[in-house]
Amino acid sequence: MASKTQGTFLPSEVFFMAEDVEVTVIPRQSMDSLKLIGLRVPKLQPMRRVVVPLWLALLLKKQSRLNVVPPEWLTEENLKKVHEEEVSQPAFAKLPWHWMEVGQALLEGAPDDLGSPSHVIRDLLRDVREARQAKIRAGVKELNESHMRMDNVGLMEINEIRPFVSSVMDELRRYSDLEVANEQGDEEELE
Repeated sequence: MASKTQGTFLPSEVFFMAEDVEVTVIPRQSMDSLKLIGLRVPKLQPMRRVVVPLWLALLLKKQSRLNVVPPEWLTEENLKKVHEEEVSQPAFAKLPWHWMEVGQALLEGAPDDLGSPSHVIRDLLRDVREARQAKIRAGVKELNESHMRMDNVGLMEINEIRPFVSSVMDELRRYSDLEVANEQGDEEELE
């Protein structure tokens, strides 16, 4: 886990957490049900869709035992819509908590299952990420000592900006406390 001095997770730690995201797969061959610690993998039968954790899907994909069904949001058409929404709307588009990590993992481990050339999906993911980063930078300008609203922001995005935003908010709180103390001092002098 992240060290206390670090204050954030390493990207590898965030990717590790994302490996528990469930994805749909289409097995190419049969496999009996497995009982693992905290998880029961259902019996796999050829051409029958089943939901498994991302880590297992990637492992079995590497062994050519299944195909991964890309999440609905990870299609070329949907990513274009998400990018358009990110550019045209002030709010963040609705994406899964681990959208960056799942997208990257599937680009690396199952590019032939994505339905579009991997370079197209990679470029669209990059475009969406850049649009969202621009919104985050704009949101930091509106930051106050009590909150910053960032609905629908993914874990990796939060992890990237957390140290900066935390330090800015701490400074804003400190200035706010000084301002309140000065106002109270002025009121006491008037009495």
